[in-house]
Amino acid sequence: ELAPQVLGTLVRRFRRFDACEDAVQEAMLAAVLQWPRDGVPSNPRGWLVTVAARRLTDEIRSEHARRRREDTDAAMASNGVAAPPADIDAERPDADDTLLLLLLCCHPELTPASQVALTLRAVGGLTTAEIAAAFLVPEATMAQRISRAKQRIKASGAGFRLPAGAERSERLAAVLQVLYLIFNEGYTASSGTALHRVELTGEAIRLTRQLHTRLPDDGEVAGLLALMLLTDARRPARTGPDGALVPLAEQDRSR
Repeated sequence: ELAPQVLGTLVRRFRRFDACEDAVQEAMLAAVLQWPRDGVPSNPRGWLVTVAARRLTDEIRSEHARRRREDTDAAMASNGVAAPPADIDAERPDADDTLLLLLLCCHPELTPASQVALTLRAVGGLTTAEIAAAFLVPEATMAQRISRAKQRIKASGAGFRLPAGAERSERLAAVLQVLYLIFNEGYTASSGTALHRVELTGEAIRLTRQLHTRLPDDGEVAGLLALMLLTDARRPARTGPDGALVPLAEQDRSR
């Protein structure tokens, strides 16, 4: 639940998607090792942000030192790498950047397939192997797709900000479309032997709930969440014990 919030905070400040993602993974690993021993901190999100930011700060400092040895001051300035901050979240201590991260993953420069993959990876927290398995492609293929998506976002110069006006509406529509695509693939799988892929429908509902929390007055978001919940409520009655599809007229509505 906290991983996309932490990733969003780091991407907002550092603008380096891959490096931020690596830092968040290292912070999560540190939590897995330390929290069972020392107890869960009172502010888990702040703990993860601090640890991840320190890892990233160390990396940037190391990179700066290497560049100072290799380049002139002018070359360093033109590179535009941000100096490590004293406090990563000082300007917005309670910010939840999940919505901004969703909007970034659904950048118009990306194909729908890349938008889905990047959303599941960055916001959903699924591993590359899990996403590849869900869409029945080799892990290496999915890794390349996600990597190309990140590079396209970087090349586009997209800022980590909430778009305004028509651009915001357009990007939000793309987010809703991506979430609905994820849900549909889970509700009626396009390939494979199973009709349902519960991990995908569940993830789509979870992410749409988060979006509804951020935009409680948006009717399109509320409508999509309602549609997902209403449709998913039928899932237990749609298949028999052998996994075969049960026609609507024969479904047990009490389920």
